[in-house]
Amino acid sequence: MKFDLSEFAGKDVVFVGVGQGRSVAGFQTYLEQHADIKSFERVDKEDGAEALAFLRDYDPSQTIFVKNEAIPGPEMPVPYITPLQLFFRLAQDNQLTTVGITGTKGKSTTAALTAHILETAGKSVVLAGNIGVSPLPALSEASPETIFVLELSSYQLSDLKTSPHISACINLYNDHAPWHGSQEAYWEAKHNIMRFAGADDVFIYNPSFPTMQQWATEATCHTVAIDPAEPLDLRDAQLYGDHNRLNALVAREIARQFKVADDVSHSALRSFQPLAHRMQTIVVKDGHTYIDDAIGMTPESTLASLKAVTEHVGPIGCLLLGGQDRDYDFKELLQNVADYKIPALVLFPNTQAKMKAALPA
Repeated sequence: MKFDLSEFAGKDVVFVGVGQGRSVAGFQTYLEQHADIKSFERVDKEDGAEALAFLRDYDPSQTIFVKNEAIPGPEMPVPYITPLQLFFRLAQDNQLTTVGITGTKGKSTTAALTAHILETAGKSVVLAGNIGVSPLPALSEASPETIFVLELSSYQLSDLKTSPHISACINLYNDHAPWHGSQEAYWEAKHNIMRFAGADDVFIYNPSFPTMQQWATEATCHTVAIDPAEPLDLRDAQLYGDHNRLNALVAREIARQFKVADDVSHSALRSFQPLAHRMQTIVVKDGHTYIDDAIGMTPESTLASLKAVTEHVGPIGCLLLGGQDRDYDFKELLQNVADYKIPALVLFPNTQAKMKAALPA
């Protein structure tokens, strides 16, 4: 493997973040092991109208700025790179295979399930990206047979100018509009998952979403639409619900691109352990089942979970809803809550008032 990091030689590297979370660790470790940098500094975004203006005080000829995904690119007053931009360049230099999975909801489960299927089929796999693991450190141990399966958020995709070899978009709903500026801008960031794909690349999508149909029509790569109506037996799997059926169809289609037989995919589906906070059963006590679905933060994902839990587990006795206000429309969700006749409802700030107003009279 070759890792050309000559642009970092003798430079001060400034990592610009919000809260200095997990995204910096893998990047710093990799860079300090493989690049002859002068220094590495972590700086946090400040408060105020020009929260990043202090970056202009650094010498631009001696400094490389690295932006984490929590900061919108237009807010950066200096040129920058991102960890994923660097990863895709190095992966491309070494002809490594990349799989990218995005969508408003379900991308973590689909990415983890895809990796599990490929591993079950005997493939060498690295699961990384928005799921919480930097792909950069894994480059050191990668071989030409290694497949990088990346969960990619709209924040990460907004800066990318390289698409994975195999890309998939599961769904598109309204989310993160305040960060991107509009719902359309949010979807356009998602578009980067396949916007730059080459003639030999593949885009897998759900044709139920007209925007993705348009992407496929304009694509220069191969496109594969799943059949949203195709049945898939989940009775022996720990995943349940129609939304997870769709996630599994996408994961199986990705596996097919690596010549993995469907029976291997179905076997892997039965042994797959669901991720935390995604319809995760916490405990069954005194006849009551407590389920953690904290990651289901959009109205659409909550509706899917309500249906799945009601059908698979039974009637819901208490539902906890609310949190950060992302400008969602809660009317359909609260109508369904009323239709399910859920007897107890706990509402959290900052959406409590909106949700109360959306309850049917």
